Amino acid sequence: MGLHPFLSPEWIEAALALREELASTAPAAVHTARVNLVVTDTPFGDGRFRAFIDTEAGGPLPVPGSLEDPDATVILDYPAALAAFVTDDPDIVAHGFLTGALRVDGDLALVLIMFGEGMTEDQTAFARHAQSRLRALTALEKG
Repeated sequence: MGLHPFLSPEWIEAALALREELASTAPAAVHTARVNLVVTDTPFGDGRFRAFIDTEAGGPLPVPGSLEDPDATVILDYPAALAAFVTDDPDIVAHGFLTGALRVDGDLALVLIMFGEGMTEDQTAFARHAQSRLRALTALEKG
């Protein structure tokens, strides 16, 4: 499997294959959540990537598309999304919150629980493994 730019069509295809591979090993959700993700300023398509996470119907990894009536919508720019889902750079994520490049419309508490504050050890281990696998298929720009 080759390296692909984050959120490119090839990366999405590889990430969906990874999601399918990992689905049977995902720990059960402690908290149910239906969250839409909107990544802005992407270098692909119309500049926006839309995905969702529905913990009751497929685990914690995003799927392209949108849910009707989600608990929350997370809107973040491309660098914040890369930091959150692939490189695990909390400084970029925190900077996104501070500058408005990352915002949550809806249930912020549920989003915080879903993305770390309320995860079990099994969920944290699974998330780190999935993130490591995503990083392994992502062509990261050298800066």
